[in-house]
Amino acid sequence: MKRPSPLFFIVLATLLAACDPPGQVNPPTEPAQPIQGPGTSAPPPQRPPGMEPLLRGAGATSFVGRWAAAAGACAQPDDEAALEITTTDLHGRGLLCVIETINERGQGYDALLSCQTAAGQGERPARFEATDDTLRLIWLDRPNEQPQRLIRCTTLAR
Repeated sequence: MKRPSPLFFIVLATLLAACDPPGQVNPPTEPAQPIQGPGTSAPPPQRPPGMEPLLRGAGATSFVGRWAAAAGACAQPDDEAALEITTTDLHGRGLLCVIETINERGQGYDALLSCQTAAGQGERPARFEATDDTLRLIWLDRPNEQPQRLIRCTTLAR
């Protein structure tokens, strides 16, 4: 095999040096300026009507947690004093319910619960309106009944 001539290496080095002159490349800490001209900027994406932004913390406060009518009830270990709500069920205070559907509406959540109580099995529509420390539990099938006002049980109260 024939070795390339020294002239080949000189031409190759000259061509490579011409491709990227020193000082012309932006370092990572100094990004290049955006390209300006027609067709280089797209309009911001449009959200369909009625769709809220899906950002963490942008929606209604979470109803998930352990809730009771008074702080003293939080310390009781049985389910008769406090209500435990997860993303799939609700139990305690004589209730055992599975959350069938849930929809965020305004500052709360509307849910359809399938409940087993001492009175029997049935579906119950409910609304959860939570803040960091309180929960308004509204039974939508009982419009004349006052909403239940509960406080969030902390891990210290258990």
